[in-house]
Amino acid sequence: MDTKQAVVPAKRGTPERRYRTNAEKRRIVEEALAGEASVAEVARRNGVNANLLFNWRKLYRQGLLDQCREPTSATLVPVRVTPPPRPEGLAVRPGHIEIELPGEIRLRVHGRVDGEVLAEVLAALGQR
Repeated sequence: MDTKQAVVPAKRGTPERRYRTNAEKRRIVEEALAGEASVAEVARRNGVNANLLFNWRKLYRQGLLDQCREPTSATLVPVRVTPPPRPEGLAVRPGHIEIELPGEIRLRVHGRVDGEVLAEVLAALGQR
């Protein structure tokens, strides 16, 4: 049986975003403003989206291009997660339950009660 194998190149993901310094932006904008080539050509030559270059030109003409933030590295700080503090001053009141069932059965429960245990007791009493 003949089988053919084809080599299919793996699809590349999104190209890594490149951050440009203000000096690089200024140089590219001044190249576009020189008028020797179209904005699209200058953008392509420098690996920049033409719309981004138009935006940089606008900022340059307004004198705002150099005010753009330079890329910085992130600083990680240690974080400690703690449970919220329990409110103080809240008195835990003891519980009291009294249940009267037919047949003169009276069930009294004082203090804290486990709900599952109480449900089992009531189920057992209900079957009598």
